Amino acid sequence: MVATQETDLLSAPDDVQLADAVSEQRAILTFNIGDFAILLEQYMAEGKAHWGIILSNREPIGELLRRIRRLLNTASADELKNQVRWLNEFK
Repeated sequence: MVATQETDLLSAPDDVQLADAVSEQRAILTFNIGDFAILLEQYMAEGKAHWGIILSNREPIGELLRRIRRLLNTASADELKNQVRWLNEFK
């Protein structure tokens, strides 16, 4: 797991952050649901693959970590590929 703050992408546009995650074969977790919905449509229209887009509302960090752990214990990297998941599914 890599936080945006740990990279040079903190102020990068969403499409750059998603492209970076794709190049590293990582899923991306975002609170920016609207913009990523648009990016997802573009990826689908262009036939581009991604390693998973995980959408979430803002929650306390402890709750986010619990949900991420549940997601990771439930779905493999292969199962997340080209999928969009709501972190709220893992309450």
